This record gives sequence, C-alpha cells and structure tokens, in this order.
Amino acid sequence: MALTIANECRKAALDGICALLNAGQFRLLTAADVELANLTFAATAFAAASTASPSVAVSNTITADNTVTAGTIGKFDLRTSGGSSRIAGTVGVGSGDLQVSDNVVPGTATSVTCTGGLQLSLQLS
Repeated sequence: MALTIANECRKAALDGICALLNAGQFRLLTAADVELANLTFAATAFAAASTASPSVAVSNTITADNTVTAGTIGKFDLRTSGGSSRIAGTVGVGSGDLQVSDNVVPGTATSVTCTGGLQLSLQLS
C-alpha cells in the first residue's frame, strides 16, 4: 500500500513551519555570508496555508530594512524571532531556491523591501 497524506496534514505541517517565523527575520546574504539586508516578519509571519497539493502559505507584511549593505545576494535565511535559522537557501535571477528579478543591492540603495511578499510551498508525498 502506498503512503497517503491528507491535504489537511500538509496544511498543518506548513502552518507549523510558518508559525516558527512569527516576528522573525528574512535575511539576504552574499555567497560568502555577508548580510546585505535583514527584513522583519510581522507578528504573524504568514497567512494560513492552503489545503491544496502542494500546500501554499503567503507572507503577511514584511518590514523593510533601512540599513542595507551593497552587494550581490546569493543566499537567504528565514529565522525565528530568537535568531535561529529555520529555512535557508540560494538566491538567483531565474534560478535558485528563491528566484528574484534582480539580486544586486546597489551602493546607492537606502532600503530593501519585499513588497510582493514571500510564498512558501510544501509538497509531502
């Protein structure tokens, strides 16, 4: 018999993961781990996940970072409010775990924002 996981279980798993990020940070780093920006998640970081397969959760408002460092974003790190890393990966234009339209923070930048928010998905099978 094949393993079966109900969509409600997938949703519960993603909701639990997202709750760990409440009031946490969305860090953008160079490939050499230099922090370029550190944005803050809302007290409730993500709205409730869907029961679709894969389950999807969309972030609530993410506060901009107004003290940024210029450089090329190569990695991201999603952290708890206590600063513990929970999800990390690569960043790229058209590739990577987190895909962006532009991964360069220019020297003239005064802030970094995430106006479109983040979307996390979880496929369990």
